[in-house]
Amino acid sequence: MKPILLLTFLTTAISAFTGEQPNLLFIMLDDLGAGHCQFYNDNLTVDQFDPYFKERVARTQEYTPEQALELSKKAMPALTKLARGGAYFQRAYAASSLCAPSRLAIATGKIPPAAGVYTNMDVESGGIKPGEHLAHKLHDAGYATAHIGKWHVGKRDQQVIQDALAKHGITETVWWGQLGKKYPGIWNEAWEAGYYGSVVPEQNPLNNGFDYYYGYNNWASQFYDSTLVWENTEHAGRQSGYNTEVFTDKALNFIRKQNGKPFYIQLHYHAVHDYLEPNAPKKYWKGFQSTSYNLSNFYAHLNAADQNIKRILDYLESTGQLENTLIAFTSDNGAMSGEASVLPGNAPYTGHKGMFRQGGIRVPLMFYWKKGIKPQGALEQLASSMDIIPTFIAAAGLTPPEQIDAKSLLNILSGKDPSEVHDQLIWAGIHARAWGFNRHRSLVGKNAERTKAPGGWAVLKGEHVLRYTGTIEAGIYEDQPDGCPDRLELFNIRQDPAETRNIIDQNPELAETLKAEYLKRAADFPPPVVWKKEKWQELVP
Repeated sequence: MKPILLLTFLTTAISAFTGEQPNLLFIMLDDLGAGHCQFYNDNLTVDQFDPYFKERVARTQEYTPEQALELSKKAMPALTKLARGGAYFQRAYAASSLCAPSRLAIATGKIPPAAGVYTNMDVESGGIKPGEHLAHKLHDAGYATAHIGKWHVGKRDQQVIQDALAKHGITETVWWGQLGKKYPGIWNEAWEAGYYGSVVPEQNPLNNGFDYYYGYNNWASQFYDSTLVWENTEHAGRQSGYNTEVFTDKALNFIRKQNGKPFYIQLHYHAVHDYLEPNAPKKYWKGFQSTSYNLSNFYAHLNAADQNIKRILDYLESTGQLENTLIAFTSDNGAMSGEASVLPGNAPYTGHKGMFRQGGIRVPLMFYWKKGIKPQGALEQLASSMDIIPTFIAAAGLTPPEQIDAKSLLNILSGKDPSEVHDQLIWAGIHARAWGFNRHRSLVGKNAERTKAPGGWAVLKGEHVLRYTGTIEAGIYEDQPDGCPDRLELFNIRQDPAETRNIIDQNPELAETLKAEYLKRAADFPPPVVWKKEKWQELVP
């Protein structure tokens, strides 16, 4: 069958199901834990909170676990209503415990180590390749496409620095790490010109399947007065307003301009990544006042995201578009958890961002589509945030690429076929404490720990996860001051979600089977872009 006829057939097939191609809205928060998420924590108790996190809060913060749980149960009413009317996956995972590798995997549908990505720096020094973003499929099929908010899948644009130097008659190449020492005044000029949120032209969203871009190519952007934001190919100057509201405004403006043309929008908020100061606007604090600034401010920022999403939902409903808009919601990885990122964090799971414990990789994942998804509530099939765009592609009547790790969840969501789409999930990369409360068990600073931390890998199949931790150097962790040889651990995460009981000695054959599954895939993992090769070598056969 010729490609154009195949496309027509597929589009016709989906039209028979929904009547027309749906609008597509992909919402992602930054560093939101499963325990923070209102529609996941109905049955959560404070006894299920990470014990060390609770200990840290008791010593350093001015709130109780009970107060945190109470606020978490009312911060997301709009999204919770969507979840109740749609479906959400109880066993949903990110492809990485860190933001840039996770976002790259979502964009490409491929697990990060398959691209030589094991850390954030591997993305920031490499990034997405031409033609890889799955948004191309939707754009080529006629969708109006926009990326708004955090990008973080490409390299920064050195030309911004060179342009700042050229204004002073300097023609030499000076890299960012050298600029502040050599030309501190020009460093400030390059910062104000948006260097730290810039992206090289070939990795700009406009060259990767999107018609419109308003966002930043960095791990975070200040809520107010940010100089990191770019619009299309131009620096947006110093951003005015609260960025949760500004990003929402941009999304609404894009929707209004389409006049019935189907749209695909990636709305990837800065919230609730640090920096969480300064305050969320006062109107979002209503109902979240407590004895703790950190607690109140965190949930005010989370409530702000929820209420701004509601602005979009209300507009879509008022214009008759909500019924045929497929919405996905997730987080890029587990919560940082600590200080400004408050309890419950990733409860009932232990650990946090940067780790291959469940707390680092377990994420919320919800879909709503009134015209195409019957309300199902909680689903037990294994799913990945990588599956979002393939699901959108399938819902648009197109065929998702086959040679990727991500899968369409559409048959599960529509009720057509409840079968699992993933037999297993695999992770590999840095396994560090630096991105959360466990850094307080380190003997070195967080930047030093990110350099020295071991690698790790994990494979999840059924109820079991096998986790490998590479060699730990001496002098990094206070509970392992002499270091530790590499090791394997096996957990039944259905019976033991907090991963407190290593059952590898009781199940050696299962451990060997899972190890063999991982090593078979890892044989093709290329060297890292910039991460230490000796760390990578422990992760491959």
